[in-house]
Amino acid sequence: MSQTYPQFMFLTIDVDELMDFSSSWDIRATPTFFFLKNGEQVDKLVGANKPELEKKVAALADSA
Repeated sequence: MSQTYPQFMFLTIDVDELMDFSSSWDIRATPTFFFLKNGEQVDKLVGANKPELEKKVAALADSA
């Protein structure tokens, strides 16, 4: 997906190693995807739902 949308930054975080990060972002399940625009969270997806993930990334790309 990062090759399809090179204008976006995709990150993977090990929440077991970064417990403070997990708490501050209220991560209760994995995977959890956060969508940020201009430093602000605009959407969130919890769970491994690939079609929904693709839909949300495409929507964010269209709004850019």
